[in-house]
Amino acid sequence: MMRSLLDKLYLSSGILSGICMISICVIILIRVVGRFLGIEIPSSDDFAGFLLAASSFFGLAYTFHHGAHIRVNLFTSKLSAPMNRYVNSMVLILGSILVTYLFWHLTYMVYESYLFEELSSGYIAVPLWLVQVPLAIGMLILTIAFIDQTIATVFYGAEMSKSEEEILVETMSNELSETQEIEKTPAKPMGTKS
Repeated sequence: MMRSLLDKLYLSSGILSGICMISICVIILIRVVGRFLGIEIPSSDDFAGFLLAASSFFGLAYTFHHGAHIRVNLFTSKLSAPMNRYVNSMVLILGSILVTYLFWHLTYMVYESYLFEELSSGYIAVPLWLVQVPLAIGMLILTIAFIDQTIATVFYGAEMSKSEEEILVETMSNELSETQEIEKTPAKPMGTKS
């Protein structure tokens, strides 16, 4: 039940990220067509920038959940399985602390922008808190994803999701070692009985 709910949350966040990207494309297309027709679209750059920030933050949890963030595992790939699990657990705990801290400060930034009634500096003045809310929501969902993965790894021994590239490298490595094993087995001479 809870797993299904969290998976839907991460998927919804990814969908929102995609919607923001499509909205950026639509704004740019409208701007290009408007320029061709001699119509100026006010603050289109500002809105595209706001949507880019929202898209980036909404996409964080979905990307993390699917193992698509860039990870450098040159060090951890050489460790034994128990040591690798320990190092991953420590990294996840530190990561959870860091993203919780970032979430707290993003939320406080939104609150301050609301409190001081800050506005964007574009042609169309938009309350900044309204623009910053998607960043705080995206960071909240990333915080939930980090804590979820930390609990799953530390208490239940679950591995972190692997990217398609990591799975491909493991598959190729396994196939290569199997091929080398086959080549090492001596061939039986012809005409001998088994």
